[in-house]
Amino acid sequence: MKFHANNRAIDALKFIILLFFSWIGVNQHAHGQMCNFPGNNNASSFPHFTFNNPSLPFDAPDGAVLATATIEQPFECQAAPDGIGGYSLEYTPMLHATQFPDVGRYGGSGNMHWYVGYRVTNMATGKVFNPSGNAPQEWAPPITSTKPVTGSFRAKIELIKISDNLYNVKEWPYGPLQIGNFRIRKRAQPDVYNYRYLTLGSKRENIKPMPESCTIVNSSVDVRLPPVSSGKLGHVGASAGETGFNIGLNCRAGSNVYVTLTDLTDPGNTGDQLTLTQDSTAKGVKLRISRNGQPVRYGPDSRLPGNPNQWYVGPSVSTSNIPLTAQYVADGPVSGGTVKGVATFTMSYQ
Repeated sequence: MKFHANNRAIDALKFIILLFFSWIGVNQHAHGQMCNFPGNNNASSFPHFTFNNPSLPFDAPDGAVLATATIEQPFECQAAPDGIGGYSLEYTPMLHATQFPDVGRYGGSGNMHWYVGYRVTNMATGKVFNPSGNAPQEWAPPITSTKPVTGSFRAKIELIKISDNLYNVKEWPYGPLQIGNFRIRKRAQPDVYNYRYLTLGSKRENIKPMPESCTIVNSSVDVRLPPVSSGKLGHVGASAGETGFNIGLNCRAGSNVYVTLTDLTDPGNTGDQLTLTQDSTAKGVKLRISRNGQPVRYGPDSRLPGNPNQWYVGPSVSTSNIPLTAQYVADGPVSGGTVKGVATFTMSYQ
């Protein structure tokens, strides 16, 4: 009898274990069928992104954006009427913190992973995500509809320089390298979700630091405007004394040339009128620099690609000078005196 009782206990234990694993199997099936990702229904994958042969400027500061990639992954989800209904959209980072709060680096071995970082942005909302911590963050407001839903994850990934040691590395980071994952979570059952990894592709590319492509023939340009009477500047916006000048260049092939003009007296100026220096005595007048008849706007003194008010000159192989004009422009009641303004120009090779 004693042996018989133990045998029944073992049978009961087997029954409980089989029932438990049967429940797990059903839950996994529901988990897999809740949402579909058209064109990408492998649960462990995500559209690979690459940076397509990025260049490394010869003097790029830490924090510079070296390249940008974008991805878009559609999704289709079943109706979710139970409980509070609908779905939550999340992003979970898989990177390590860097000196820049919105940039994370991969934790893998190899120097290449330590000298660049990644910034992830929701292209639909502009939200930039905390790159580290491995905790889910809201990608977008919850989907509250209980009916079938469709949508897409649209992400911008920026490659960021975080150390000058990058110049000593021969290759750009390559994958497959998972920097985060996207999740669609059922609001009524938070433990039920689908996910896809955000993955750097496996394309291997050599790092080729970009040399300085141009030398400037006349690094200091002295432009002398003719004297004009205040009567020619009788109303706000009136201009006079247009004088041409050139920035001379010696360039070799290999890059595209961009320029930013900076107002040295007011470096934060992003308008198209050059501030007068403090030793100017005229009142109600400023200076305007134009290119091809259009006023040039000022920006920060920076070589970074995409610098505010940076403009394209042309390919370095065919660039030998930048023709510009300067003129007086009235910005109020004009009184006579001397007029002096100082602008700097910064070349960017991209």
